Amino acid sequence: MVGMTRRNGIQCLADAILLSILWAMLSCDIIATYHARKGIAADLAFIRQPPSATAPIKVESGLYRINRAPPLNSVERSDASPLVDLETTVAEQVAGEDDGSHMRNFCIIAHVDHGKSTLADRFLEYTKAVDVNDLQDQYLDNMELERERGITIKLQSALIKYTYPKDGKTYSLNLIDTPGHIDFNHEARRSISACEGAILVVDGTKGIQAQTVTTSMIAIENGLKLIPVVNKIDVDFCDFDSTANDLISLFDFKMEDILMASAKEGFGISEILDAVVERIPPPKIKLKQPFRALVFDSSYDPHRGVVSYVRVVDGSIKKLDEVVFLGHNLDAKVTAVGVMTPDLVERDVLKSGEVGWLCCNTKDPSKVAVGDTVVLKSSTKEGPVEPLVAFKSVKPSVFAGIYPCDGTDFLQLNDALKKLKLNDHAIVYEPCESSIAGHGFKCGFNGLLHLDVTIQRLQREHDVGVVVTSPSVTYICTLKNGKEVVVSDAAHWPEEGMLKESQEPWTNVTVRTPGDCQRKVMSLLHHMRAEFISKTEFAGGKSVVLEYKVPMIEIISTFFDNLKSITNGFGSFDYEGTEYRPIDLCKIRVLVNGEEAPGLSMIVQQDNAYKSGKLLVETLRGVIPPKQFKIHLQAAIGKRVLAAVSIPAIRKNVTERCSGGDPTRKKKLLDNQAKGKKYMAEVGNVSIPFDAYKAVLKALR
Repeated sequence: MVGMTRRNGIQCLADAILLSILWAMLSCDIIATYHARKGIAADLAFIRQPPSATAPIKVESGLYRINRAPPLNSVERSDASPLVDLETTVAEQVAGEDDGSHMRNFCIIAHVDHGKSTLADRFLEYTKAVDVNDLQDQYLDNMELERERGITIKLQSALIKYTYPKDGKTYSLNLIDTPGHIDFNHEARRSISACEGAILVVDGTKGIQAQTVTTSMIAIENGLKLIPVVNKIDVDFCDFDSTANDLISLFDFKMEDILMASAKEGFGISEILDAVVERIPPPKIKLKQPFRALVFDSSYDPHRGVVSYVRVVDGSIKKLDEVVFLGHNLDAKVTAVGVMTPDLVERDVLKSGEVGWLCCNTKDPSKVAVGDTVVLKSSTKEGPVEPLVAFKSVKPSVFAGIYPCDGTDFLQLNDALKKLKLNDHAIVYEPCESSIAGHGFKCGFNGLLHLDVTIQRLQREHDVGVVVTSPSVTYICTLKNGKEVVVSDAAHWPEEGMLKESQEPWTNVTVRTPGDCQRKVMSLLHHMRAEFISKTEFAGGKSVVLEYKVPMIEIISTFFDNLKSITNGFGSFDYEGTEYRPIDLCKIRVLVNGEEAPGLSMIVQQDNAYKSGKLLVETLRGVIPPKQFKIHLQAAIGKRVLAAVSIPAIRKNVTERCSGGDPTRKKKLLDNQAKGKKYMAEVGNVSIPFDAYKAVLKALR
């Protein structure tokens, strides 16, 4: 009986093992079938073939499966060298490479959420540039705000080593991850200035976006070689053929030049890296020339001071060399040089063609400017040194006043803006003063997102609480004496009777939208006073590009949010160029008991003056605390009152103790109270609280 029980137990165990094996085999079969249906197998990679070549083996349009090495997630590359070898100097690393043939400098161009940061992560993982345990999503987006919003704000660089399989040689690839949002286009321009090529990434589910086209054209103008990549091919509704045809028509690519990838799944990574080696030209090496380098970015380190990120064009630089920053004629001694991995790793020397960093223990951020040229001090003694041709500075399009919540934080705000200016070249600021908010700064930005990100960085990175005025643009005012003045806030608006004509900025706007959302987008633009220029259809009308001329003030208000809403997130836009056109503008003043409150004045279009004035005084009535006398609030243009409201006085019952007797006693007390309130109204001041100022700004937005 015992033996039978034991045999039954062994039989049950064997059956369980057999069932487990069968279930595992069935699971693998299911997974393989799933991936095969999507055109992806676990042990297959993809290359691009013309649609005609794939006709006999229909998998998905334009996809041809071939036997290749397993993808990134299932096997590790054995020929990939680790990035950082702290025991090896740069001189040893590039020994025999003075011709620069084993170096490539490239950036990634893509629209927001098209997968450029994820693709950069796959590059770092594939080449073992970063330990797998340390790698996280959006690794190069090291700012907390970037990960929260899912966008790249600051350009980031990393040096990776890649062993090219066709010749077995190791190449040094300098990768720069660039922002894709229109407000941070200046960061993308700076990345382009440090590269010879770029990977053009397009989301196959959304197609080419307006900002991608603009940035790509800038790259082409700067002589960069583009590598087109269609990303997200693992998604069911990815339209590769349509996206590829758009790339061909816009940039004159050939079909065989277009690569496909899934940055999320890790497919197509080796093909892209191979293309970087094959298609992007190496940098021109000029080791015998005197040292010159272009500063394309910078940051502030509490211990090292200002860290300048440079592209070395001529010669070489090492520790203890004496250099000059030509822009501010700053003499300094180099305390350290190195490369980005993306961490700052020191090296003995930086040579021509390389991208790296240097610091000179400079503590004043204003002394080091982005776009400056760094040269050896010894070369300046032989005569003037020609600076490198820097990228064009970006003029701000949106202006706003920034004031500290606590007036005592003005110096802290000043210091924080200096450090942000070092790291964000597009910020422009100058001191200003408000009768209500106190001392602050008038700042210029590239857009509303740029403004919002700057405020968040001030609060998080520098612990400075701020209040921001309503965004505005620059107007040109022609006075009756013929003089022209540029005005961006109500405080500097010409007095009534002095203004002859005012002009507002207009800009060329390119909107890309799905074809079925075209009518809604055109209606939105019509209500923004926009002027139609042209319409271009792509992919048989599935995607439409609209060109308009639009007032800048309309663009910086709520256009971006409205566009995303009516296109379900698929719409995008870009704007460039500025022209000024006449417009009837006026300044609304706020009067409190007959006295003007300058900090609450605003510039509005004459047609909207009544509506804006009424909104202004109604908002103030709800936030200004009542006094013991009546407060009159008026919105006026010159001497003409548009809207008026009153805040009743606080009532004190002075007759409370008079329970009976002669009524003349009560009348006397009430008369005395009325005289007192009249006197207080004549001599008393109404202080506008800061909360009222913030409430007005919120209402106007």
